[in-house]
Amino acid sequence: MHTPGEFFAAFEEAARDNPDAATQPDAVFKFVLTGENGGTWTLNLKRGASSPFVSTGDGPTEDASIHVSSDDWVALTTGEMNPMRAFMSGKVRVDGDLKLAVNLPNVVNMVEGYGIGTRGPISAAIARVRGALSAIRRERPSIDPMPPIVSRRLPWVGAGRALVRDPTEFFTNCRERLGDTFLVDAFGYRLFCLFSPVGVRNLWRLPEETASKALADLTLLSHKVPIELFEGRRTLPHDLFARDDVEVYLDHLHKAVEVELSALGESGSLELFAFTKRLAHRMGLASWGGMSAASDEQLDALAAHFEQLDASESFVHPHKALLAVGTRKRRERRAMHAIEAIFADMLRERPRSADVNDSDLFTRICASWDGVPSPAREVGIARDVIVVQMGSQSNLFAAMAWTLIFALRHPSIVEQILSEGDGVLDSFSHESIRMSQRSIVLRRVVSPVEVADENATYRVEPGTLIATMLSVTNQSAAKGLDQFDEKNYRGASFLRANDLPARELVTTYGHGKHTCPAHRFSTSAIRHSVGEIFRRYELSAEFDQPLPLRRQIGGVARADRPCTVRYVARRQRPPQRGGQR
Repeated sequence: MHTPGEFFAAFEEAARDNPDAATQPDAVFKFVLTGENGGTWTLNLKRGASSPFVSTGDGPTEDASIHVSSDDWVALTTGEMNPMRAFMSGKVRVDGDLKLAVNLPNVVNMVEGYGIGTRGPISAAIARVRGALSAIRRERPSIDPMPPIVSRRLPWVGAGRALVRDPTEFFTNCRERLGDTFLVDAFGYRLFCLFSPVGVRNLWRLPEETASKALADLTLLSHKVPIELFEGRRTLPHDLFARDDVEVYLDHLHKAVEVELSALGESGSLELFAFTKRLAHRMGLASWGGMSAASDEQLDALAAHFEQLDASESFVHPHKALLAVGTRKRRERRAMHAIEAIFADMLRERPRSADVNDSDLFTRICASWDGVPSPAREVGIARDVIVVQMGSQSNLFAAMAWTLIFALRHPSIVEQILSEGDGVLDSFSHESIRMSQRSIVLRRVVSPVEVADENATYRVEPGTLIATMLSVTNQSAAKGLDQFDEKNYRGASFLRANDLPARELVTTYGHGKHTCPAHRFSTSAIRHSVGEIFRRYELSAEFDQPLPLRRQIGGVARADRPCTVRYVARRQRPPQRGGQR
């Protein structure tokens, strides 16, 4: 049987042979392994580091520390245990920068004879059966003191059927019956729900290392998306939007809007959500998939495959996520592999392409896979693009569509756009998003944590999902918030904050450290695209009062019916005024 010490000795040899690949994470990891053959090992994988890469005990100050039993570490490194499942079940704990944990498969897979995620089909099938049985038998995490609980007699399902039928109504009714703090057991999960001012404020303030938003989101996404898509990623949406690249994205947005609107012609009809989704695909793929990916030749095929793979379906249509689990995500994997094949072809042609820009974002993604042999390099690049595209574009198109819908209901806004410029759309789009938010805010507890509301301090055990729902608080936190009023915002600032018992009760793009990194980009994208549409065309709605989709439990709402509009080109296009950037 392998031991942890044998792995780390083998890693040192592999790192000496290929230091560039070993130091790709640009981080220091400390592994704290408990049990027989356990111990502490530190890996210095900072760029420029040299042998020895591995030290026993404490070494340089770590960026992330991984805590796991030695037996589970052996299971991970020999492919017998799925790493994402291990994180989500609490068998692996990461202290420090959780985003660095996605590099662990790359680290382990460098070593011959070891590999994360390399389990054979028979052992994988056995593990799935064991996992399903253990999920039914598993004791739920404890909360002390125990708040009121919503459950049902069916094991595992619990209150899940009522929850997914209409999540907003479900949580609203639970608050009326049980108060602002309660538990919900559903589909094997325990949700500790907070809706009071103090409770919601403290939810947003929880430290990521003890109650992780990233792992909570992954919990939902993993029901729809193949888990291997998230393993070993070297570029994530947050990495790109944390840089000063927004102007580059906006250039691509302007080009995408120009291409899409030019294709419309003088008059016709379009469905708003379908149109804005295609626009978002073209803009995003041009930014981090290369101009070839956004060409008409590739866009239709890629967009169709992204529709099959779409991670947001886990939130928009929860029943589809259950269907994906039931079919072992066969359709989703086919779509993922089809996207990989398209990018492999584009990468082969890339050296001969005249559209290559050595400083663009796709070049950066490609560079992060330098030194990795084919076909792993092409697959890695494609999966990085998939994750960035899904993470950054899954809600932007819906926000654009609702801004258009509310503008059609308020003709004075269109007149302001034409006379004053796009800047008026900043306030208007934030109010549109506030009204159409259907996000459930989740934090997965990874180590025991205390959370207080107005009446008690609760000790919450690992495995619990701490939750609140924006569609409930956004429209009930103060009088009149159940109605649309563009005067609620000045730009991105909510002007009625003093009316709220806690400012966190109203949210469009998040709060504090969990503010959406694409906030500025998304606001600019909506401003330009919606403004340009109204400058070029007169629109008339062929729909009647669309409502947010009832079943949706995350993201910006999709509509409960088609939102078709007729468009006719304006005889004289108004000039573009200030506020384009």
